[in-house]
Amino acid sequence: MKIEKDRELNVFMDKAANLVAFFCGLFVLLPFKLKPYTVFAFVLLALFSKIKFKNRLKCDWKSILIYNFFTICCALSLFYSNDLHRGFTILGRYVPLLLIPIAFSFLSSDTKEKFNQIFIKTFILASCLYSVLIFIYLFKLGYFSNEHDLSYCYSYITFEFYGINEHPIYISVYFSIALLLLLIKGFENRIINVILFLLLISGLFILSRKGPIISFFIVSFLLLILKKERLQLYKLIVVFIGVFSVSLFIPEIKNRFLEVLDTNKVLNNSETSTGIRKILWKNSWELIQKSDYLGYGIGDVQEVLRKQLAENGFIILSKENYNAHNEYLQMGLAIGFLGFLLFLSSFFFFLFSFIKKRNSSGIVVFLFFSLVFLFESFLERQNGIIIYSFITCMFIFSSDFAKNLRDET
Repeated sequence: MKIEKDRELNVFMDKAANLVAFFCGLFVLLPFKLKPYTVFAFVLLALFSKIKFKNRLKCDWKSILIYNFFTICCALSLFYSNDLHRGFTILGRYVPLLLIPIAFSFLSSDTKEKFNQIFIKTFILASCLYSVLIFIYLFKLGYFSNEHDLSYCYSYITFEFYGINEHPIYISVYFSIALLLLLIKGFENRIINVILFLLLISGLFILSRKGPIISFFIVSFLLLILKKERLQLYKLIVVFIGVFSVSLFIPEIKNRFLEVLDTNKVLNNSETSTGIRKILWKNSWELIQKSDYLGYGIGDVQEVLRKQLAENGFIILSKENYNAHNEYLQMGLAIGFLGFLLFLSSFFFFLFSFIKKRNSSGIVVFLFFSLVFLFESFLERQNGIIIYSFITCMFIFSSDFAKNLRDET
């Protein structure tokens, strides 16, 4: 009787893990309000697993604590934040940073493996579908018939795109993650992998977000070098040069890349993406120095940066509620130099553990996010927090990846 009951529980657990993994893998296609429910579903799966296996599963509290140095520092910063309401609202966004690693620790090795496999394949396919939908949407908006330019279409992709409501920079990060997962652990059929890769890379370039594009190609080259896959590396270089060359025939994309080389579009220019970032970085650094490197607390960062921009003459930018557009500077503004160092220590703790294990995939995933952080305050939005937590914890807490990647050596 007990054996039959255990068998039924195992079957139920397998089905539940597959269903939750599929739902979480659809993250990129879910509307903004539904995305947090992926965390809720995953936590429920983990709690059921913990109850089922009782004391047989040990939670890795050390890794969870180190992973949440940033969350702890943000919570402590509330003591010197003036706007506590906004501070608690922002702190609420960071809950997935705590819940997702705990949930991963509650899962059995078999459940983690099943979850990872389904999640990865679903996420890749969902991202490919998103890319296809973008081109269909561009066609409907009249881009290919020259009725509207890309800048006009980007605003519709952000606010009107089938109710998903996602900023192109975050979509680009999703596509980059899907591309990395495809290189790390793609489908068995090579032709399918090639088709999916081209769909994703086309979507990545049509959105023309420089930060994710540069970050992806740096770490993808590194991944193939570490794996000693020279043929794949050469193919990637050819594809990159080919797609990049074709994209340069599109004026908007060409101008977005060439603006980096034009000092008039970078220095004190509030009309280009590169120029805006330069202004925000400079003002953020000035504020960090004024705070004696202690930060202003997560509740006050937005208002402090807004006032600084206004005082320096950037009135329009001050009204747009911009963040620092650099996660490291954002941390410096919110939790100060000490908090920033604690975040880096936790980040490098996991990075060095991957290096020690010769886990090339874990290395490039962490390096990818470290590069994205240079161009975007990625953890300021809950969408960024959730996907960052899922992807990084998948490598930190999953024995499936540890086992497979040890086989590389």
